Amino acid sequence: MTQVRDLMTPMPQTIGFDISVEKALEMMKEFSCHHLPVLDGGKLVGVLSDRDLSIARHDPKNVKTEHLVMDLMSDAPIVIKPSTEINTAIRTMLDNKINSLIIQAEENQPWGILTSTDLLRYVVEKS
Repeated sequence: MTQVRDLMTPMPQTIGFDISVEKALEMMKEFSCHHLPVLDGGKLVGVLSDRDLSIARHDPKNVKTEHLVMDLMSDAPIVIKPSTEINTAIRTMLDNKINSLIIQAEENQPWGILTSTDLLRYVVEKS
């Protein structure tokens, strides 16, 4: 059975919680990614997605002109083990209506991120 470690992106690009949203947009474009794990002093404190940024940009009640990552990030990232089976990861994403999971470091393996794009690529390659 395929495990999360087989599909995850190890050591993904990250961003600091106190960085501007504009910088986050630049990073997502530069690295062709849709999710940035958010760190505070090296500790995971959230995840910022392109969906978070899009919602903020299109919210008519949003009067703040200069957002920081901490203003828009999801501050309760779900962390799973690299040995988790893919079907369990998919169910976790569906149940929580999210598009990424953080993968904890284990033994000699780095931490990582698993996204819905990774899972779709897996499904296409399997068929």
